Amino acid sequence: MHEWRRVLLGEVASEVTVGHVGSMAQEYQDSGVPFLRSQNVRPHRIDIDDMKYIDDAFHAKLKKSQLRPGDVVTVRTGKPGQTSVVPDWLNSANCSDLVITRPGPNLDARWLSYYLNWVTDSHIAGHLVGAVQQHFNVKSAKGLELLLPSLVEQQAIAEILGALDSKIAANDHLAATALELARTVYIEILLGKPRISMSGVLNPILGGTPTRSDESLWNGSVAWASAKDVANAKHGVILSTLESITELAASKARTRTLPIGTVVLTARGTVGAVARLGVPASINQSCYGFVPSAIPTSCLFFTVEDAANQARSMAHGSVFDTITMSTFEHVRVPKLNDQEWLAIEERIAPILSSSQQAVSESRKLAATRDELLPLLMSGKVRVRDAEKGVEGTV
Repeated sequence: MHEWRRVLLGEVASEVTVGHVGSMAQEYQDSGVPFLRSQNVRPHRIDIDDMKYIDDAFHAKLKKSQLRPGDVVTVRTGKPGQTSVVPDWLNSANCSDLVITRPGPNLDARWLSYYLNWVTDSHIAGHLVGAVQQHFNVKSAKGLELLLPSLVEQQAIAEILGALDSKIAANDHLAATALELARTVYIEILLGKPRISMSGVLNPILGGTPTRSDESLWNGSVAWASAKDVANAKHGVILSTLESITELAASKARTRTLPIGTVVLTARGTVGAVARLGVPASINQSCYGFVPSAIPTSCLFFTVEDAANQARSMAHGSVFDTITMSTFEHVRVPKLNDQEWLAIEERIAPILSSSQQAVSESRKLAATRDELLPLLMSGKVRVRDAEKGVEGTV
């Protein structure tokens, strides 16, 4: 630790500035120069979903907020402190409402990104300004204290954590690709097949919520999936839930535990989201559960997903705000015999399984990264010891 020193970010950065602040609604284009906003900056990565674009002329005008690979961008409002490095593939970009840090010669960009994500909930929280909507601004960023190791040590730390993140990204791509492939195979096989009312084939199970005031029913060993868990399920599989209930609560009919492979459909809130249980779980009253029976597990997932899309289409432009039991009388599912369903299951189950395995592995890798992050950043664990811990993992 003798090489580590306490410095202010403003002392080791070559520049700390802010992205464009102002109205943008009239400037967005269908294509052009990528324009990053707060929602595009996630911990350790740039999220291209819902990316906006501006034309070259406006990009040239916003010189102060132009980005280049290696810049470190940090969210100012909403989820202040979330940080990522501008990747090499984003060689021309602009941004709004982000703090932009350009590292000096003794500061590694990836290390800084990991450091800022680590201190988001503690150090950065103490540097927020604004009474209602809090901001992490340029002054706050420059005054942020870093526990800074040597440049070589920074790069080594970033290399270990980056290797874990690279494996997570590769798994994410694999999971998404496998899921889409399984979906395509399912759709192609069933194209033109006869259909029947969903209510004649499947039996929806409506979940429930234990009494909140009864502590004996909460924080137990049984996963309890809400509509939020379903909507946020990575690649359509639930491996953990935000809340849990006790076995006593799960002994009740409305909150009974449903088996792995059960497909869950949200009926309210984020209506029409679909996910399958990767762990046994109970569900709340905003969800319907479909236990595999006449339709096997993998086929059931895509069957319910298709039914949700049909229900959404039947809304005909009106607000799609609920799914009721009567909805299942109007949506239609393939009418096949057991052997036909099993033949399709044999085709798509291995593909869907590979997607779920990738999601599960990424979850473990992320847990390893999140465990190592504070230890490496504080110097409690040195690089050589961390390398031994992740051997064989990446």
